[in-house]
Amino acid sequence: MPKTTQQHQPRNKITYTPQPLPAEGYIRKPSFLAALGICSTSFDNGIKAGWIPPGKLLTPRCRVWSVSEVRALLDSIENKEAAA
Repeated sequence: MPKTTQQHQPRNKITYTPQPLPAEGYIRKPSFLAALGICSTSFDNGIKAGWIPPGKLLTPRCRVWSVSEVRALLDSIENKEAAA
């Protein structure tokens, strides 16, 4: 007897594409990564080291960062590079 295979429906996977920094509000991790220009591992290590703010949980699975915190971090990075 031939084995029957079950046909699967394609997944409707929703992905989040990074957007430019808005004037105010909150952003998610992909936008923060795009603004810093680093990978996810370096970002997570920066949070553990304390130089990146930990953000706030919007839902149990969605962490967001304030745009004002992000801009302050970017300004401090620019000031450190300018002083060096």
